[in-house]
Amino acid sequence: MAQMLPMVQVIPEMNFALDPANGIIGSSLGGGVVLLSMDEVEEQVSKVELAADELMASLDPYTSPVGSFPGREGSYITAGLFTNVVYGFLLASFIIFAALPILKTLGVL
Repeated sequence: MAQMLPMVQVIPEMNFALDPANGIIGSSLGGGVVLLSMDEVEEQVSKVELAADELMASLDPYTSPVGSFPGREGSYITAGLFTNVVYGFLLASFIIFAALPILKTLGVL
């Protein structure tokens, strides 16, 4: 025989309770029973859980993004390497061109 779980009061003022066995919200006291399905909520929660898992997996540089083709492991490392190379080149170019007038006034150039 299945064990009956107690109803969880969701909104006590309106006598709404959650049945934890099947995930349905309904009236906890007799008379006009209102039943609401939690299926849409569970779908949205599963989407958020999938996004959170993807975010946690993206912290490991050796994983591949969800929805990518097979054999893409390590794409985060490659993307990070190229990004840092470009930023380094741009920063070095900016520093060199900013230092040119100063070096010219000092007579170095």
